[in-house]
Amino acid sequence: MSGPDSSIRDQGRHGVVAVIQEESRLLVIRRSALVRAPNLLCFPGGGIEPGESIAEAMRREMLEELQLPIHIERHLWSSVTRWGTHLEWLLCHRAEQSEPVPNPDEVSEVMWLTQNEILVRDDLLGSLPDFFQALENKQFEL
Repeated sequence: MSGPDSSIRDQGRHGVVAVIQEESRLLVIRRSALVRAPNLLCFPGGGIEPGESIAEAMRREMLEELQLPIHIERHLWSSVTRWGTHLEWLLCHRAEQSEPVPNPDEVSEVMWLTQNEILVRDDLLGSLPDFFQALENKQFEL
């Protein structure tokens, strides 16, 4: 893949994940009780709609979940979850002077945590430890 806009994907089992790091902290959300995998911690993101590019989906999801305009720096990694969902992990930056405002239908909490603070938790969505394992294995760099 040459960039986040280079590919159109179908909805269903394909999603996007935003990796936003500021200093040594990463933007993490707690999923609301109303969504799939409720109350678990993960990076923000969601499904790609029909006819939507990866970048379009990422921008839409960040606005829907957190009212957060973003800039996409680059594609980091592709993975497949244990339940068969293909994920595209994108390194993103929030627009200047913007703050995440959670949509309570999708997000119950927003946190800025270090990798170590994330990895000691027992309430993580399964794809998050996989991401950090791939990072440790140098499959990509932040």
